[in-house]
Amino acid sequence: MSRFRPLRKNNLTPALALGLAAGLLAACSSASITDMIPSAAGGLPTNAPARPAVEPEYPAVNAPPQRRDALPLTDAEVKRTQAELTTLREQQEGRAETLPKSAAASAKKDVAAAKPAKKTKDAKRPAELTAKDPAK
Repeated sequence: MSRFRPLRKNNLTPALALGLAAGLLAACSSASITDMIPSAAGGLPTNAPARPAVEPEYPAVNAPPQRRDALPLTDAEVKRTQAELTTLREQQEGRAETLPKSAAASAKKDVAAAKPAKKTKDAKRPAELTAKDPAK
């Protein structure tokens, strides 16, 4: 026999009363009431900043965005900007090629020092990491 009984008419009344009480309690929980709960009972901490006196205004949901002051670039402006970037890139590549030999060599050494050393084929893994241990 099941431990749980199906809901009957006499069991439905207390469940509805409990639901109504929970709904009313949730409706009463406005900002002013929740601010009065002590911090030990789960309210705001003592170092919480005070609420602003006036709530901030939010833009309307369907309001169109404001017009921007800066208009999008025209085709001529896009081409001119691309040309400027291309010339700057070429100038930087030219400067990199004309570096003194000592500066280029030191830059290569710095890059080589930053990379980890390559493993050789003859390098063996430690015995405790291999599956077959020759000591057994």
